[in-house]
Amino acid sequence: MGRRGRNDNSLFQHPRSRDQPGGWVEIQKQNAAFEEYYKAQDIVPESEWETFFDKCKQTLPVTFRITGTSHHDALQIRDTLVNEYVPFLKNITWEGEEVEPPTKLPWYPDGLAWQIRVGKTVIRKSKPFARFQRFLVVETDVGNISRQEAVSMIPPLLLDVQPHHAVIDLCAAPGSKTAQLIEAVHAVADPTGIVVANDSDHKRSHMLIHQVKRLNSPNLVVTNHDAQLFPRIRIADEGESYLRYDRVLCDVPCSGDGTMRKNINVWRDWSIHNGLSLHQTQINILNRGLHLLKPGGKLVYSTCSLNPIENEAVVAQAIRMWRGKVRVVDCAELLPGLVRRKGMTSWKVMGKDKQWKDATEDGMPASCFAQGDEVELGVENCMRVYPHDQDTGGFFITLFEKVAEAADTAPAGPLKRKAKADNVLEQNGSDKRAKAESDASELEPIHSEADPQPLAPKKKERLPRDANEEPFKFLSADHPTIENCWKFYSIADDFPRTSLLVRNATGEPVRTIYYVHPQLHPVISLNDTKVKFIHAGIKLFAYQKTLEGICPWRVQSEGMAVLYRHIARKAGDAVRVVRCGLDTLETLCHVTFPKFNELKDKEFLNQLLALTEGCVFLEVDVGEGDKPIVFPMWRGRGSVNLMLPKQDTAELLLRVFKIENVPGNGNKQEHATPAESTDAPAETESEAPPTAEQTETDVAESIETA
Repeated sequence: MGRRGRNDNSLFQHPRSRDQPGGWVEIQKQNAAFEEYYKAQDIVPESEWETFFDKCKQTLPVTFRITGTSHHDALQIRDTLVNEYVPFLKNITWEGEEVEPPTKLPWYPDGLAWQIRVGKTVIRKSKPFARFQRFLVVETDVGNISRQEAVSMIPPLLLDVQPHHAVIDLCAAPGSKTAQLIEAVHAVADPTGIVVANDSDHKRSHMLIHQVKRLNSPNLVVTNHDAQLFPRIRIADEGESYLRYDRVLCDVPCSGDGTMRKNINVWRDWSIHNGLSLHQTQINILNRGLHLLKPGGKLVYSTCSLNPIENEAVVAQAIRMWRGKVRVVDCAELLPGLVRRKGMTSWKVMGKDKQWKDATEDGMPASCFAQGDEVELGVENCMRVYPHDQDTGGFFITLFEKVAEAADTAPAGPLKRKAKADNVLEQNGSDKRAKAESDASELEPIHSEADPQPLAPKKKERLPRDANEEPFKFLSADHPTIENCWKFYSIADDFPRTSLLVRNATGEPVRTIYYVHPQLHPVISLNDTKVKFIHAGIKLFAYQKTLEGICPWRVQSEGMAVLYRHIARKAGDAVRVVRCGLDTLETLCHVTFPKFNELKDKEFLNQLLALTEGCVFLEVDVGEGDKPIVFPMWRGRGSVNLMLPKQDTAELLLRVFKIENVPGNGNKQEHATPAESTDAPAETESEAPPTAEQTETDVAESIETA
């Protein structure tokens, strides 16, 4: 994770000079200090330097991942891309040169990651590429495609996350890697694993929510803490039972000089101070992650920097501190097709005065220097990815395995007590020592002399418009509102009612009822005063003013898949489920509130007439061998309406019905007259959008800033 730039879209925007704010000045892709430093480090053989350096100056290709709400959906979208778009992008010439079609990243599993080397002029003016772009935009809007730098996709893959794993991403924003972790947990229909996504920056933690909430995961919780001091999370009322993680991702803050192909400001702003100032912070985060990790668990440490001070030096120091309790895993056989280099075992250290330093000199942390034991420590098993090997950015990745617990090791990084003068680490007894090491809430990081001075307090940043700062309050299983919904929708008793919550101080259902996976219930309820939770749960029900006798709580599309699995079946049927074919679904996508007497599918109409007014589950048969797809639908007094956000409607029309260029990005035709508007759910606050034309979920930022 590089330094936060002001311009996430710098790949497509002409850089503006600081000195001439009113004009555009091309930033020169040259930095003598950068070139001198990395030449001296021998990060590549001398014979490769020119090739490496030239590639660093070239524009980075666009890459994206196909995600889908499940692996099955992702494969369907991939097949659509391969069969209906890529063939039409071959053998195209532009201004006398052949245009390269999209290509798969050879090392990404199942062909779900792609690369594009096409200029924006071609995309705008070539009809096949314009059609392809439309496909990308529509699928991105609903979260089925995520734009992400290729090298940024590597760390989550190496973690090999399974559906039962507890996972934490300590430096999660902007969220593309977190999304990969969530997708891995949801490789099965009902996973028991959880993902904790943390970021130290309050505003960026809300940006993270925008990125990941498209995946509609009840197994996700977002927190806002300094990763160096991430607190222990209690998971039981009694005893010393705390959450330990099967997988930890430490994509730490770094100088980001490996992003020079997309972040052009690197050429202007690069300085040796950038890496030196973050070295101790990186050690602290890595060691905190290792303490949170279960024995036998795996942790990935990664940066988008080429600097060994931020990479191998940090890894080596962590191994020394853990005294054989952790090891670096050799990943040479993982991700076949990925070209990678071994970790460096020797490097030089330059001070802020731009002079090369010796380990005996004062003023530089000893951990910055190679100490001769790097081969023995397994530092060669680290991975370096260089731009000229596979036309990517620069990246560094290390996979750790925790061999044993660390009750007899030094604490996580050079930490000091905030208040107590006595050092509990010197007390007798490994139990006291272990408690001191793991209770990060009482620790603060010690900064090295290379660290920058603390900045003056900043003015509080404005949060996103839809940011929710309300507390999390769980509902009792026998709450009258819950009883009403369960009876109306015929929800089976096996649904975990104790995992329903609201976001308000009263603890009463007012606008929205959320659902979290039962594994997250103790995580939230037992730690709400200790952990700063930002987001958890998916919207299950939204309150809607209706006519008397109708259940006022309607099902939300993001909770549809979870709720539908628990509908109580009677004699092979379900109470509030209606079925239709693709022809009727297409009509419902195009027309808002078609009247009952205008529906051509009489079997579908009879099912509707057998039900009372209110929300129903629409089950659509998409063909032999495929599972039916389910949508929320409103059954009015004399009409019916498919309750989907406009982005979902546009995607459905494009992928299922091959209807392109939908006017208004999927807005339906208004069909009901004003007199019939009582069929529609009445307008409510933004948390519970009332009609199909209004979006239920916000589109996340899709650009990974590495």
